[in-house]
Amino acid sequence: MGALEIGSTAPSFTLQGLDEKTRSLDDLAQGALLLLVFYHSGCPTCQLSMPFVGNLARAVKSGRVLIWGVSQDDEDESQSFAQVKGLEMPVLVDPEPYKMSQAYGLTNVPTLFLIDSRRRIIDQCVGFAKVDFTRIADTVAGHAGISTPDIFGGQQVPAMAYG
Repeated sequence: MGALEIGSTAPSFTLQGLDEKTRSLDDLAQGALLLLVFYHSGCPTCQLSMPFVGNLARAVKSGRVLIWGVSQDDEDESQSFAQVKGLEMPVLVDPEPYKMSQAYGLTNVPTLFLIDSRRRIIDQCVGFAKVDFTRIADTVAGHAGISTPDIFGGQQVPAMAYG
């Protein structure tokens, strides 16, 4: 089974965040565009790509777009990784056996899903490929009313890396 395809309905979930509050898909997808970013701190591709995701999260200040990390680490490691990588986004913890990751059909990390207010997956980035990530960043920027170049501050997104 591969990652959920574009056009699929995003599966429901309930996970605890690093703020110790429990969140569900219904809580997060209330009329906003939602970007879920699945990652694991031990993944070299996640280590490379998360600063770019962090830039995107910092740039988005609009309630019309929500960006949430979904960590496959325990709470302590998730908190540490978020601080080291500058991930200024809320983080949910998907503990072993990674039920949420399995529901979304993850084959590797990082994987990003862009979900509309009707809970439909409208884009995805499996692994980390510049073309997919920049397309998602462009969509997010458009919804948030910001320009994509402002997001990355002159940094070059790597051409391609896979989880």
